[in-house]
Amino acid sequence: MRNIVVLNDFQICPANHGGKIRIYNVYKNLSRKYNVTYICFGESKNIEKKQINENFVEVSVPKGIFHKNIEKTAGKFLGISIDDIIAMFFCKYNQQLISTAKNCFSDCDIVVASLPYMYPAIEKCVNKDTFLVYESQNVEFLLKKSLLGKSFVGNLLCKYVKKIEGEVVSKSDIVFAITNEDRNEIQNIYNRDPSKMYISPNGVDLSQFETLYTGNDLINEKIIEKPIIIFLGSGHPPNVEAAKNIIENIAPQKEDFYFLICGSVCWSLNREKIGKNVGLAFMVSEEEKLELYRVSDVAINPMLRGSGTNIKMLDYMAAGLPVISTPVGARGLNLENGTNAIICDMSEFAIKIEQVLQNEELYSKLSNGGRRIVNEKYDWDIIVEDMENEFEKNLMEFE
Repeated sequence: MRNIVVLNDFQICPANHGGKIRIYNVYKNLSRKYNVTYICFGESKNIEKKQINENFVEVSVPKGIFHKNIEKTAGKFLGISIDDIIAMFFCKYNQQLISTAKNCFSDCDIVVASLPYMYPAIEKCVNKDTFLVYESQNVEFLLKKSLLGKSFVGNLLCKYVKKIEGEVVSKSDIVFAITNEDRNEIQNIYNRDPSKMYISPNGVDLSQFETLYTGNDLINEKIIEKPIIIFLGSGHPPNVEAAKNIIENIAPQKEDFYFLICGSVCWSLNREKIGKNVGLAFMVSEEEKLELYRVSDVAINPMLRGSGTNIKMLDYMAAGLPVISTPVGARGLNLENGTNAIICDMSEFAIKIEQVLQNEELYSKLSNGGRRIVNEKYDWDIIVEDMENEFEKNLMEFE
């Protein structure tokens, strides 16, 4: 079996937010044909190894004390976490990380930079004969610019992200982008040869959702009289903004509906301002998430900023829930408005939710249409098989 070594700044177990979910599923599936070592930073004082399966191991390396202190200080100063950018500064100076990477690189066929933030360490360790892959999840420079670009310090950090992202894009033998839009942006910003750029969309593990169905019929259980409208999100700033829009703009218009906000996004919300028809579920396990989908009636995604694609959208549709999303929330998924989901401005969410709930034919059409497109295009098995083909084809040319 060929050996793949992947570097990224965060641990992927448990896989409880979009970035972790993608990495975990991509390399779990690739480990059927490759030995995969995933190297990252961890919070323990010692190097730890977690055997995910027979051919897939996560190796987490401790951060230095100065690294940790800078993370805390920078987060407080800027008002948002920039742990990934801090990792980009410190990774090449962490001797345990460099030693671990060098040992793994000595016997590997493919090195993957998953996101650009550990590339300075990769550049320090890798030799010219190594096949290098960049697996992006967003156009990181544009994403950071939208989050940090309003301050002088933020602009400096964005320029550094652009520099490192540009280096890994130009030095990689192949580049994976989540969407066509991201691929075009990367190509235009960094002048990358498009012939070595490929689309690898986000996906979903459809087997997890089988318990929500009897045959092809969606099981929906009622636990309260009001319809339940669900939104799931991590503490990522665009998710926080979306959750606040639900609380401040959507929920007050529909007091006869119950809005359930789930995930680590809840920690960033002011509970004193939450109305009686809004509930916070905070962190939920995969099993709990499925149960919440089972009792929900409609899923919403009122996001106004972001890059890449939202894995939550794929979860919603795999669960058979009718979905109402902004164009930003539905970006990169090639959804047909009115068939796979309702795509509209946030100002229309309240009335669209009501229309879906009152129209059984529309409800069924969206439920079936969403699940159908996920089955056809966004199953992890299909996505990873395409990645395998690109690996092998390009490796043959490289060798």
